[in-house]
Amino acid sequence: MLHRTLPLLAALLAAPPAFAQGEPFRILNASAAPATELYVVRSGTEAWGGNLLNRGPLAPGAQFGLRAPEGAGCLFDIRIVLQTGQEALRRGVDVCKARTVPMAGEFRTPPPPAATPPQVGGGDRLIPAIPATPR
Repeated sequence: MLHRTLPLLAALLAAPPAFAQGEPFRILNASAAPATELYVVRSGTEAWGGNLLNRGPLAPGAQFGLRAPEGAGCLFDIRIVLQTGQEALRRGVDVCKARTVPMAGEFRTPPPPAATPPQVGGGDRLIPAIPATPR
């Protein structure tokens, strides 16, 4: 009897439970500053979508609970932005294995946006062509 149950037991232990995809998971703000933005998308998605913290900041040590849509799988990209402007990004997080995902230690300050060149000519007015004068 034992020789029949060992392969079954091994198969059950090797495979993650099928219900894990529908179970909730949590994002933990493990930083010392409040988070003002949180984005969670399926891994490989180009756009981040909307800010999930639309009801206010996520305090240090607080958790934000989520449930993945049916059929979304287990791998997600997570981005959190702190009140200080620092952000953390984790790609390919398996939320079926890690039911609580701490976001800390990987915070960085994003590079400033590219400087826009100064506008010449005062807005939408064109500068007339100025002929070159010999010196």
